[in-house]
Amino acid sequence: MERRIEAEALRFPRAVGLDDRFATLLPEVLIGLGLEEFAGLAARALEPKPVPELSLAHIHAPAVSVREQAHLVVERLRVHGTLTFRKLAADAPDTMTRVARFLALLELFREGVLAFDQVTPLGELTVRWTGGEDEEIEINDEFDGTPLSPDPGTALHDTTGETESSDA
Repeated sequence: MERRIEAEALRFPRAVGLDDRFATLLPEVLIGLGLEEFAGLAARALEPKPVPELSLAHIHAPAVSVREQAHLVVERLRVHGTLTFRKLAADAPDTMTRVARFLALLELFREGVLAFDQVTPLGELTVRWTGGEDEEIEINDEFDGTPLSPDPGTALHDTTGETESSDA
């Protein structure tokens, strides 16, 4: 290291001005502020910053009833007979309502009152009404309200993958 320091001590920087071609590129510096303006800037820079407020309103989306969406879908399909999912969800105000309408379609399919047609994979989903004109449809879904308790004697699965009986 000593040899390196001695070698660097023999070097001297160039003591010349800026080349003319570069001197014209520098912007002209104009400072039009006086002491009062600098004091005002310093006061604004040093004043306490407002505490940021984090709103959680966007996290809690309003609940959308799958049962209500199912009734709306049933009414529309009874009138039109066949609609695409795009048309069924066209007036949905938000994503949660679209999801609820899709879940309603699945519930109605489980009830056996509608059928799906999809000509190509990932293509347009067509929903066709297959139920009666004034058939009463009861939607018992697990999406609205509290979850259903398991029936006695059914198997419960824990996170370890083992199965145990709910009788225990």
